[in-house]
Amino acid sequence: MPGTVPLLPPTTGSAVSLDIQALTVGPRFLRTRGMSRWHRPRSGSRHGGRDCYTAWCGYSIGSSDRAPVLTAEGVPAGELVCATCEGRAIGAGQEEQPPGGRRLVFGPRELQLPKNCPGSRRALLAPLPGGTTARCLLCGDTHPVRAMGGPYNPRIALIQHPPGERLVEPCPFHRWRQPTLTDGAVSCTCGRPMPTPAA
Repeated sequence: MPGTVPLLPPTTGSAVSLDIQALTVGPRFLRTRGMSRWHRPRSGSRHGGRDCYTAWCGYSIGSSDRAPVLTAEGVPAGELVCATCEGRAIGAGQEEQPPGGRRLVFGPRELQLPKNCPGSRRALLAPLPGGTTARCLLCGDTHPVRAMGGPYNPRIALIQHPPGERLVEPCPFHRWRQPTLTDGAVSCTCGRPMPTPAA
């Protein structure tokens, strides 16, 4: 789509209804009529036909019937741009590096793989013959299992392990933070599926 940029996942620790859609692309610049400067979108979601964006500086910019969001591929001459948004968008690779030989860098945590597989120390596993190993339902790798949890929360779970190459696609809102197992299928606690890697 011309004039659009890729967006980061709209991660949150809160509950998210299944009728809310995560946006993967958005306008290059946006603002409301009441804002003094243009901002850059970091993430976005759609609910009830309305789009809401979170800018790199932290502002939430949403549309309404009375105040639609203004978008632009380039900023009109003489108008202001939020420097925090601009620097982070370029540093994160959303846009090309700025002129003048400067190299900016910004590493959004939402795009980083977890150090340990989210299936570590959890009962998200498929037991294998012998009872001493199991296949992780989040990354597909095989690891030893151990008794964990103590007398008040006993369980058989996988040992702590790095994420395998087949780690499931994360929930766009909660990433890998809230996986659960329901009727043999892995999903996020918000209800969005997280398909298990093939054995």
